[in-house]
Amino acid sequence: MKPATAAQWRALVAKAKREGTVNFYTSHNPADVANLAQRFQDKYGIKVVVNRKVDNDLLAQVNAEMTSGNVAVDVWETTAKSIALGALQHRWVTDAVGPDFFAKRYHRSKLLIGKTWIDGSAVGGMAWNINAFPRGVKDITGFLSPELRQASFSGGAIGLPDPRVSPTIVDWYLWLEKTYGKNILQRLAAMHPKPRIYSSAVVIATAIGSGEIVGGPWASAGTVDQLQASGAPVGYRLPNKGNAWTASWMGMIVKRAPHPAAAQLLAEYLVTPEGQALLDHGIGSAYPRVPGTRYAPPRVAGANELGPANVNAFVQRWTKLFQ
Repeated sequence: MKPATAAQWRALVAKAKREGTVNFYTSHNPADVANLAQRFQDKYGIKVVVNRKVDNDLLAQVNAEMTSGNVAVDVWETTAKSIALGALQHRWVTDAVGPDFFAKRYHRSKLLIGKTWIDGSAVGGMAWNINAFPRGVKDITGFLSPELRQASFSGGAIGLPDPRVSPTIVDWYLWLEKTYGKNILQRLAAMHPKPRIYSSAVVIATAIGSGEIVGGPWASAGTVDQLQASGAPVGYRLPNKGNAWTASWMGMIVKRAPHPAAAQLLAEYLVTPEGQALLDHGIGSAYPRVPGTRYAPPRVAGANELGPANVNAFVQRWTKLFQ
C-alpha cells in the first residue's frame, strides 16, 4: 500500500471539507475524544459526531448497520483484536492513505494489523481515594488489605470492570491471574463488602473521585489526570513495578463510510503528534515522545485466547464469583 500523493491528499482534504461531517465510533475516554473532536473541527471545519460506547455495544451497532445497509459509521475503534479481525474478514475496512501513516515515527510493521491501525493503548493503572485511604497501595494485592476495607468511604468497597462488556476486559483479568496467581479472583470476590462492578475503567475512576468507592485495581489514567487537575483527591500508580497491563486501540476506516474523505482525514489526524496528544492524553500513545501521554509498547492480545468460546467460559467463571 502506498500513501496518497501530495496532489491526491490536497484533493481529499478539499472533498472532506465539502462532506462537512464525520462519524467516529470509539471506546476511548469521552473527555479526550470531545477535546479532539473540537480541535479537529476548529482546524478543518468538519464536525465530528462521536458515538462513544463500550466495544461490544459498538460491535452490535456496526453489525446492524452493515446488515441493514444503513451505514452511519465512518471511523471505528476497538480494543478487541477478535472484533478487528472479524471486520477485516467481512471486508468492512479500507486502507488509510494519509501521510502520517507512512511517517518514520509510525512503525507500520508494529502498528498495522492488516488494514487496521493502532493509535494508542489503555494502561491498567491503579487508583484510590486519598481521603479514604491516604496510604494508598503499592500493588494490586494491596486492595486486599483489611485496613483498606475498613476505610470510611463505602465501607471500603473497591470497583472492578465487567468482563461482559468487552473481550479486552477479559484479557485484563487473565493478565491479573497470570501476574498474581490463579486465586487472585477468588480473593477479590471474597472481600467484604463485595467489589462493585462497573462498565469501564473510566467509570471506575469517576467513582473513586466522587468517593463512591475507595479505589480500584484498574482505573482510566486519562480520567484520573482530569480528576487530579480539578482537585479531586485521587492517587494513581502503575502496578507490578511498572510492568502494567496494556491494550491497544485498533482503528478502522469503514469501506462503506458515508463520508469517505472525512474518514481518511480524521484517521490521519488521530496518528499525528497533535492528535495523539489529544486522543491519548494520560494513556499510551502509539509512538514515543508525545507530550502528556504514557508511552508503552503496543500490545494486542491473541485472537485465539480471546475467541468466543474462551471469553464465554471466563465470563461464566467470573459471574459465579462476583454475581
